[in-house]
Amino acid sequence: MCGIAGVWQKSTVISEEKFKEALSLLKHRGPDSAGILKIGNMMMGTQRLKIISPEEGEQPVSDGDGNALVFNGAVYNYPELAKQENWSTKSDTEVLFQSLIQQQERVINHLRGMFAFAFYNKKQDRLLLARDRIGQKPLYYFKGDGLFLFASELKSLARLMRAASVEPELNEEAIYHYLCLSNIPEPETIYKHVYALKPAHYLIFHSCEFSEIPYWQFRYEPKWHLKDKEVFETTKELISNATQLRLRADVPVGLFLSGGWDSSVIAYEAAKLRSDIKTFTVEYPFETSQNEAGIAKKTAAALGLSHEIIPLTLEPLKMLQEVVKTFDQPFADSSAIPNLAIAKAVSNEVKVMLNGDGGDEQFGGYRRYFLANHFSKFSLTKYLYPILPPSERRTKLAFAKRMAGIYRLPAEEQYLGFTVDMWRDSLMEPIWKDKKLIENKTSALIAEKKLPSLSKLDQLMHWDRNFNLLSGILVKMDRASMAFSVEARSPFLDHELFEFTSRLPDHFKVKGFKRKMLLKNIYRDKLPDEVVNGKKVSFEAPVYEWISKYFQILIKDLLLNPQAKIYHYLKPAEVEKLIVGQKYQELNVAYLLYSLLILELWLVENSSL
Repeated sequence: MCGIAGVWQKSTVISEEKFKEALSLLKHRGPDSAGILKIGNMMMGTQRLKIISPEEGEQPVSDGDGNALVFNGAVYNYPELAKQENWSTKSDTEVLFQSLIQQQERVINHLRGMFAFAFYNKKQDRLLLARDRIGQKPLYYFKGDGLFLFASELKSLARLMRAASVEPELNEEAIYHYLCLSNIPEPETIYKHVYALKPAHYLIFHSCEFSEIPYWQFRYEPKWHLKDKEVFETTKELISNATQLRLRADVPVGLFLSGGWDSSVIAYEAAKLRSDIKTFTVEYPFETSQNEAGIAKKTAAALGLSHEIIPLTLEPLKMLQEVVKTFDQPFADSSAIPNLAIAKAVSNEVKVMLNGDGGDEQFGGYRRYFLANHFSKFSLTKYLYPILPPSERRTKLAFAKRMAGIYRLPAEEQYLGFTVDMWRDSLMEPIWKDKKLIENKTSALIAEKKLPSLSKLDQLMHWDRNFNLLSGILVKMDRASMAFSVEARSPFLDHELFEFTSRLPDHFKVKGFKRKMLLKNIYRDKLPDEVVNGKKVSFEAPVYEWISKYFQILIKDLLLNPQAKIYHYLKPAEVEKLIVGQKYQELNVAYLLYSLLILELWLVENSSL
């Protein structure tokens, strides 16, 4: 695991000293060693976190023929690739380097892992960037006049841009999307002309031009026609194999463990292979439904694994500032806070942490999935919307009214209602200052990911994978873990597992009102009753409690300040109506306020922009 950065420049505008400064901003991603290489028109560098073969795999890697590589991530099947070629190396970096020399971009199809890398050939003056299929590892780029820059994080890329006398410019459309989605949807970023390399794509830069080429995609059809037993056996084998591959490390390994199915399944599979894995769970210092430490402790004990409970200390402003500092651009998923707390707490004990990310998006875990699966029935509730009275958000009546309201919306806005329930295009017009931007912007992004002939369930899961998972969950896990030099690994994000489960009929995921049918049928008799019979709990911070009890002064000082920077984009009167409860009460008000706090803090932190 590393942080990588690079500069291709026709003439020297960025010095080695300035490049080192930008690279050092990635030290948290790889504090164990650093390296820089100048070759042809390229300058490349890494900050390395030593996970696989600590004594080997130093970067950048180069040879006498003018080939060079910087690599972030892990290629889990490197021993199998090395065996095919009779190579003796124990380093996934060296295997990747030699494979790229032989096969160029064709090798990407054979990689099983999470990665972002840059491979340069001096003789051809050709740069190849690539990113893993699901998008676990980040990579950003900027193209200027006679200049091409890339880096693992925006803070480093922005520093490189300034070193080249290019001032990063705020992207107003990205802020608009953020207020609808709670994050900035890739490939856009908070800066104009700066993009994330798309997952399952590689980029070729040559002769001052570049192109992005896809090499993989989610496939939902044709559906498998298999007996239940075949499906159960194949799925379990794939999960077991994916877990085993992600245990390949030459450093201590731990596990993020909640009280739910996903991380418990990974714990079960990992415990069969290793008994030295330590599990960790966050516990809040007050009563909340998000406290799952008790269930997690029982799960760990049942599986013979050690367990540690991490108390989350409440320092609201400090935590918000930590989120702003860590994520480089506005990011309103409150579960970033407990993820940061876990990563910080475990960083002195382990360098690798397994987790259950991707289980919901693959096996149908979210409540919205059974609503999608029964769309024709539930859509009739839209006629009840006018007569359902308002009530406190977390009640059953409030949920019914929310669903009735969502079914009155167009399909793309339904997705926004089902997920974050923040602002939508139809609600942005009163609050957004710049009228020119309002043309169904966020709905248009969602519409681009609509696939013909998919079932309602498959389409909703596809949207989640392209928005909620890609720009939310994966960003959160990568940045939070790497902020404290911990590598997060997710067996459920294995692409071979996705290739199989994506083509399963809907009833293997959602049946009636029951979700995660496949996962539950396989592991029901292997996990504690508290997990099997427990209700799904979102792994998030208790934002409602924090807003009402701890953030009131912060809201007043920041958001009710007429000079607040958010008012470059939003109308103060509308924000005040939200704060005092005069408007937008049918939405997730707590998250709206939380997202505005994050946005204001980010704008203040980056006020020079």
